[in-house]
Amino acid sequence: MSQSFSHLPLRTLHRFDEMILPHAAAWVLEGCASEPVMLGNLVESHRSNRLDPSILWFGVPADGSLPSLLALLPEAERIQIRCLRCGRDQWSVAAARAAARILLSQRLDCPAQDIALARDDRGKPSLDPRRHGTMAKQLYFSISHTRELVAVAIGHGRVGIDVEAVREFPDLMQVASMQFAHEMLHDLLAVEADTERAALFFRFWTLGEAFIKATGEGIAQGLQSFAFPARGHPTLIRVNELWGPPDRWRFGTLRWGALPPNGDS
Repeated sequence: MSQSFSHLPLRTLHRFDEMILPHAAAWVLEGCASEPVMLGNLVESHRSNRLDPSILWFGVPADGSLPSLLALLPEAERIQIRCLRCGRDQWSVAAARAAARILLSQRLDCPAQDIALARDDRGKPSLDPRRHGTMAKQLYFSISHTRELVAVAIGHGRVGIDVEAVREFPDLMQVASMQFAHEMLHDLLAVEADTERAALFFRFWTLGEAFIKATGEGIAQGLQSFAFPARGHPTLIRVNELWGPPDRWRFGTLRWGALPPNGDS
């Protein structure tokens, strides 16, 4: 089922070295570490199917109108988005939700407008089994958005993604002491330069947010219930038994803009 989306105010971010405002992103997939992860595209270059590898997709604003994004969403979501006061917030929410429907429609070979979603008690979205049957338990997705960047992840197991604009703020360490595990707080306290500390804070934050999206627990899980290393490839160095063992999960991080190096992604 082919649709054209070139008119949308949304451009796929194809390269990680494209210059946008400083952002950090993290993703997590449950399952086989050997499975490839591909960058997604709103314009299909081949016939997609439900068995394709997991994908990550990132998008930034482009010329076009908000109504073209809203047209892909159900009326209840259109009303919710129009209630947002800031135009950039309207774009980011509409763009992330529209992109998720487009990418899911490629897997399910149906129009993007026909994608039906449901939410559980904690608000986690998923494919609605009343519309999509058994595929609702075989295809998982996650979305995230800032005012300058939106992201979607799709996989065959639990998946989570998070993007954040990286910036320094006065109570950064206070937030860290309230939210992060003691291992990560110790690493933050060891950093002297403010810019490096901000970069590490958002590495931890995006990894944590992506993980609690993947588990479906959300904020109820708590960012103190697990820990990640400050440098190198992101892995769980501690996690509770319910969501272990650590090698059950595969993580990755990405960075854009003028961020200081704080380890390999």
